[in-house]
Amino acid sequence: MTNTLNNELLTKSSNWTDQEWLDFRTDLVEQLKFGTVTVNFTKKDGDSRTMQCTLNPTFLPPFLLKEDVGNKKENTNIISVFDVNAKGWRSFVVKNVKEINV
Repeated sequence: MTNTLNNELLTKSSNWTDQEWLDFRTDLVEQLKFGTVTVNFTKKDGDSRTMQCTLNPTFLPPFLLKEDVGNKKENTNIISVFDVNAKGWRSFVVKNVKEINV
């Protein structure tokens, strides 16, 4: 299985270290903030899904900021994104990503 990110071919491996997964996640989030990304991943129920998604503010719906968000720690195993086709928020497990097209 391969991932393409920044026009770079990445070979997904179960042998990746936690730091390599975190670096992959960081790079993917940066691409999502820049524009739309097509992500193919395995859902928790085992089905495969392809989603065109983004974190670019241009494509996001308006939302209210909560003043008291607390000290909630970010779950680095999951990425929450805006699905541009379904027009709603979705999430996926980083380690379940099979392919990315920027």
